[in-house]
Amino acid sequence: MTSLPPARRIVTGHDASGKAIIESDTTFSPIDPHATIAVTKTSDDGANPAAGGMKDKGGFILLWRTDSFPAKVSGPWEDYHGKPLPLADKIGTTVRIVDMPPGLSSPMHRTESLDFGVVLTGEVVLELDDGAETTVRQGQTVVQRATIHAWHNRTNEMARVLFILLPSETATINGKRLGKTNFSVN
Repeated sequence: MTSLPPARRIVTGHDASGKAIIESDTTFSPIDPHATIAVTKTSDDGANPAAGGMKDKGGFILLWRTDSFPAKVSGPWEDYHGKPLPLADKIGTTVRIVDMPPGLSSPMHRTESLDFGVVLTGEVVLELDDGAETTVRQGQTVVQRATIHAWHNRTNEMARVLFILLPSETATINGKRLGKTNFSVN
């Protein structure tokens, strides 16, 4: 099994004169989405190996979260990696990497969000609530429209998927509100 490198996040901003700058350059190791554990990020120079974390075990890397729409791009920002949060925000956007080791399956779940899942490395299987499955490979994208689903890595290699979650209306079919399921990352 090949290990995945730490994820790197580069955040830009502005200095006092309005010049574009790099505000942060950080690498992250995945954390267990079901445990409250310490943040496992390296120094902002990205030079140190990730300490602790879930290397080769998979987990979540919360790259960015906004708390409004449109997003605020001026002033300070908050790093949410390692903080217990719901899968999707009710107002803002969530950008998360999920590292999935061989044999890992997520529980069936639904969020009230429109999700874009891009397979960065490896392949995963998307399963819907009726048992229908489709294999998603590196470079392919799933647009998840608030359906009940699960993810599986049935290969012998790590898989890495980038998810971008946007808040959505509650899915409604024939007047019945479907709502989210009980699955959280804390």
